Amino acid sequence: MPTLKIGTRTFEASNARVVRQAERMFKLSPERRAHRLEKAKTDLASAGSKKGDDLARLPATKRAVAVILSQGISEI
Repeated sequence: MPTLKIGTRTFEASNARVVRQAERMFKLSPERRAHRLEKAKTDLASAGSKKGDDLARLPATKRAVAVILSQGISEI
């Protein structure tokens, strides 16, 4: 299972989710791909500011992690 490491936290995404996001990202222009990657990083940071929720279980977090991992980034 692919793992994204951010500081001391780790997030996992299923192989199927990462492959699905990689296929979607492949179809985009380089500019759109970069924008979607930055948006995923922003979504992950904003989800991290929410208290009381298990961050790794939020749907937005799962999608953001899969987008980042689909671009070959495993550590931030």
